[in-house]
Amino acid sequence: MKISRAKFNTQLAITVFGTLLVTGCFESNRSTAQLCENNPSICAKLNVQDGQCRHERTDLIWKRFNVLKKPSDLNKFDELMLTKKYARCMELVAQIETTTLKAKKTLRTEALFHAFDSIERLELELKSSYQPSIIYYRWTQGDNEALEQFLKLEETEYLDTPELQLGLATYYVDKDKLHTIDLLQKSLMLYDGRAGKTRDKTVPEAIKSLATANHSLGNLDIAYLWALVGSEMDLPVAKQAQLKLLYPMEDARRDQISDIAGDIASAIEDGDFNSGLLSTLAIIDNKKE
Repeated sequence: MKISRAKFNTQLAITVFGTLLVTGCFESNRSTAQLCENNPSICAKLNVQDGQCRHERTDLIWKRFNVLKKPSDLNKFDELMLTKKYARCMELVAQIETTTLKAKKTLRTEALFHAFDSIERLELELKSSYQPSIIYYRWTQGDNEALEQFLKLEETEYLDTPELQLGLATYYVDKDKLHTIDLLQKSLMLYDGRAGKTRDKTVPEAIKSLATANHSLGNLDIAYLWALVGSEMDLPVAKQAQLKLLYPMEDARRDQISDIAGDIASAIEDGDFNSGLLSTLAIIDNKKE
């Protein structure tokens, strides 16, 4: 079937125009500077002409753009966290005295106050959010109503993340040590082995807390086990000589625990940890308090 020249030119024009629109939208924000130029409200009152806190500011600007496109609670929560990170950086640099650029200090101070205002605004907007991670954040900020909401979710799948299980454990640590241990182990079981904040913060905290909680219950062998797991994963734990003094035992027992600790550390790093790995030692006494 032949297509007339006029119809072909029309179709070609539509295709080219559509391509230009898509390309233009993409290329118009190829840099943070272009993003700010196209969306000045996103960058207003930030220290955009200042080299200080550049990485924190850039992350915040692009997240604000994401929120502009999709103002979901989780996107706003990410913006809140990045704003607080930016504010922490600006709190330091806003105090820097410059001999020739006094205006810089003023701009930094204004940017810091703007960050504080943004934090207050975002927290207010998220006050009624039902997202579990946001409820947990509100509790950590002293909201007792959020604590009640958080605890009601304990037996649901909504808290099935390493971070939120660790959060539950912090609530129970002074109330129920055995339950705390179960929650900490579940936190590690939910870890999928990926690099990132969970690997860098949540996993180490869970391991150290497991060593501490078991030690407080008198489960010294298993406390030693978790200390060795931490050592295997390059966490800041006591040196081997100190651990031997703290946990005296026969060499055969020490070697047995060391082997299992190595297996557990590997399983955690691969995202395959299962609390059943601990049963090899047969040292957990659930009757201890």
